[in-house]
Amino acid sequence: MKNSKPTTPGSGGNNQAENSRDISGAEIVSTRLKEVSATRGALEARVAGALGSSLERASWAQCRYLGQLLGLTFFAVAKKRRELAIDNIQKALATNRAQSIRIARRSAQNWGMTTCEFLHSPGVSESELRDYVSLQGEEHLEHALAAGQGAILITAHFGNWELLTARLAQQHRVAGVVRPLSNATMQNHMLGVRRSQNIGLVSKNAAARPGLKLLKANGTLVILPDRHAGPNGILLPLFGRLTRFEDAPARLAMMSGAPILMMKGVRRAPWPSDGRIEGHISPGFHVESVSREERNAAAIDGTRKVMAGLEEMVRAHPDQWSWMLRRWREADWRKADTRAPSNNSESAQLP
Repeated sequence: MKNSKPTTPGSGGNNQAENSRDISGAEIVSTRLKEVSATRGALEARVAGALGSSLERASWAQCRYLGQLLGLTFFAVAKKRRELAIDNIQKALATNRAQSIRIARRSAQNWGMTTCEFLHSPGVSESELRDYVSLQGEEHLEHALAAGQGAILITAHFGNWELLTARLAQQHRVAGVVRPLSNATMQNHMLGVRRSQNIGLVSKNAAARPGLKLLKANGTLVILPDRHAGPNGILLPLFGRLTRFEDAPARLAMMSGAPILMMKGVRRAPWPSDGRIEGHISPGFHVESVSREERNAAAIDGTRKVMAGLEEMVRAHPDQWSWMLRRWREADWRKADTRAPSNNSESAQLP
């Protein structure tokens, strides 16, 4: 059975009222999207629409080959993003420039393949998705759900997180926390793809109430907390450099009683002749409910564990993480002792 087809960007299906709520009533589309020019917005939507229509008729292998080309093209022309990725890798992994360039280039290839696979996915059947995305450790999730308090799955912009979540949603009630995009037409298309895969959606701007509602119903909430959290995030070291990080997953776990489990979707080598996704779910941990006076400390401790899990994931496959984002900001990392080992054992600093 094929998934229901989302509206193609640029085809007129940009009704925000229709696309702004998930199955539990959570508002998805921000009322304050970043402003982009009409020309840029129209161009982005037109390109995505043409690419999406073509890729739905392609094979997985064709998506990987085209995605690899897309990633390499972006790596070649987006100089600022390329240099940001190389600098991030050098400082995080202590690699030389040549090594960092190789990792950054492959990271861009993975991003391109992930983008094309995502646009292809509305046209695949459930069995085709299962064949492409394996899932190990699902018993850990089932054990967590047996307690009846839901589960929080933590992953990252790593491998192909989109297909992994879609694979999980075939057998479980799943919702993902999403961020508003700058282009409403493209955003609505992406939300439509996710809905066609039975993935509920929760806005990052207001995730607490619908997230708790889902967990109370013994659902599974997927969170990607590996982006910079902004000025309200707590300061913790990632790869030995301080960065602002969301403590919302730990606080949700504390309030709901749901365990936190790490999840990753590793792309198989060699690329692009292979490139299928191997999903892994690890045993979880709880953030215990404590007194009001101890909540900040408990949230910091839980967040530190999440960050340690993310760092372990990236160290094992650094070329599958998205390095082109500003995860470290000067105001944050200038306080870090870059000579210290990155074990997330430093005390967090509240903003």
